[in-house]
Amino acid sequence: MKRIFALFLLLAFSLSGLSLNYTISVKLNPNKKTIQGKEIIIWENNTESPAEIIPLHLYINAFQNNKTVFLSESGGKHRNYRLKGKDIDKYGYCKVLAVTVNGEDFSKNFKYLTEIKNPEKLNVFWPDETTKIRVKPDNTIGIIFLKQPVKKGEAVKIEINFETKFPHIFARTGYWKTFFMAGQWFPKIAVYQGERGWNCHLFHLNSEFFADFADYNVSITVPEKYIVGATGIKISEQTEGKKKTYKFKAENVIDFAWTAWNYWQVAYDKWNNVPLTLLYPPGLKHTVKRQFKALKAALNAYGDLTGHLYPYPHFTLVCPPPQAMGAGGMEYPMLVTGGFPSYKIPKGMRFPEMLIIHEFGHNYFYAIFATNEFENAWMDEGINSFATAYGIEKGYGMQIDLPFLKVPPYTMERLGFSQYKGKEAPSKASWEFISNGVYSTLSYAKPTIYLRTLENLVGEKKFKEIFNLYYNKFAFTHPTPEDFFSCVKEIAGEKYYNFIKQAITTGSRLDFAIYTAKSELEKPLSGYDFKFNPVKADKEKKENKKKETYINRVVVENRGDFKNLPVEVLVVLKNGEKKTFKWNGEGDWKAFEFKSKSPISYAFADPKKVYACDNNLANNIKSFTSKTNKAITKTSLALASAIQFFINILTLGI
Repeated sequence: MKRIFALFLLLAFSLSGLSLNYTISVKLNPNKKTIQGKEIIIWENNTESPAEIIPLHLYINAFQNNKTVFLSESGGKHRNYRLKGKDIDKYGYCKVLAVTVNGEDFSKNFKYLTEIKNPEKLNVFWPDETTKIRVKPDNTIGIIFLKQPVKKGEAVKIEINFETKFPHIFARTGYWKTFFMAGQWFPKIAVYQGERGWNCHLFHLNSEFFADFADYNVSITVPEKYIVGATGIKISEQTEGKKKTYKFKAENVIDFAWTAWNYWQVAYDKWNNVPLTLLYPPGLKHTVKRQFKALKAALNAYGDLTGHLYPYPHFTLVCPPPQAMGAGGMEYPMLVTGGFPSYKIPKGMRFPEMLIIHEFGHNYFYAIFATNEFENAWMDEGINSFATAYGIEKGYGMQIDLPFLKVPPYTMERLGFSQYKGKEAPSKASWEFISNGVYSTLSYAKPTIYLRTLENLVGEKKFKEIFNLYYNKFAFTHPTPEDFFSCVKEIAGEKYYNFIKQAITTGSRLDFAIYTAKSELEKPLSGYDFKFNPVKADKEKKENKKKETYINRVVVENRGDFKNLPVEVLVVLKNGEKKTFKWNGEGDWKAFEFKSKSPISYAFADPKKVYACDNNLANNIKSFTSKTNKAITKTSLALASAIQFFINILTLGI
């Protein structure tokens, strides 16, 4: 009988094309802040290695108590929001009530990580994720111990009854009064990687998620006045008594999220025949056009960058109530949360637009390119932060566009990275960085400005070919860092492959500088000429004054870690004349000497700003003054510092 059942499952999978399927039904109790749920998971082992256990992510158990990995590392703070509420009300959990496997009761074969002696030996997470003193394994992972291994091509049917209690919202998921944001709310199977085993890390403060593609059929029952938005397309909406059941279907996605609230306002739009839905709170109707404009700018930009339009049949943008902004700024397939404050923001201050574009962009860099966010955060956050700036530039031009201040979209990432003085690399697991700030700088800012530099070096056309190839090869898979680097190599060549790989896998930084820029009047000949005749000094002085020629010397220096990269040097003379020199990057420095009728005003390394990743722009320019030969006056330095300080203030918390 079991063999017949297994064959039936295999037939079902051959028809669906995916090795994972979820059917979930839940009922929301707004008063208790809970859902009662039942899910059926059908999982097929498509690797060569038999699976003896099945780990489940129970992410919402990160909020079970103050000793979980997430709350130990965060101290109850995420971004600028804190875990608040009455004692027990602020916490949340996902409790597994019953488990069956292929129809057989397996409830006793299910164990939370805290119930397992020496859970490290299961090899589902890395030894360095916990410490003996402060951070210990928690219940964000549960294990189903199988009686027989699941071999290649075999499938299992897992049925789970569960109860989820939402925490008071401060980090992605939870509740505020009658508002609910359900992210990572159900038991979710980990990713099986064959010989490498299960990839099922603990839920850390800085880590996000990793999951396989699956088909979802989800039913959500709520009080009749509630409006529900979710991943996928709505199949039906039925009212029965004082309850309403929404049914959603989503195919080939890595997650499923939903929101429910009895005060949602709804707006609709379309882009290229893709229906767009906006859920927003009362009082923010004036933001609707602005939010849809940003969403369409994102849809256009990401399609342009990758050469592929958004592939899913629907998209939902959620603007959480201002009192629940802990839910804002988060991505899920076909649904993301943005955020607008209750007060009006000038249209030229495009931080809400940036947030919408960024979160939508994760539908490419996380949902379509389903990289491992635990281990390679730069592959979604870094690449997507570049694409966000790309979207702002294409859709709006400036990130900040006020009469008194214009800030291009890549400036903030460059400033953020320029403040970092350490030597860590982006290519680390999210919990391995020395601090939260360094994690953000290296996972978001550094990849952004180095990808911008790569675009400048190879040209926009070839750069987009890289992303088009990346999509053609790796969309709807789990790309690795080397997969991305290989696309750079195939399109742009070995040199730029080495450049971007060095940027990501090492603590290298790039820094071109003008070492010196000086002019000296050519001195008249004195002493004996080259025929050994005495020189008449008065005659030489008169002739030299008529000619008045300057001998100029400019030295450009590579103070960074990247070698053999070309750079242009612009020299501007005091009479307005300009001269351009090119250094191929060989060696540590290069001197340029020339004569002119006018002395140097200033010399500028990389005047076209090809190297967006240059770590110190202050040393790129040097002016010549005959007395001091100092590069920048005190007034200029003070002005530059004031501008940088102002922009840093603007970027706090972003």
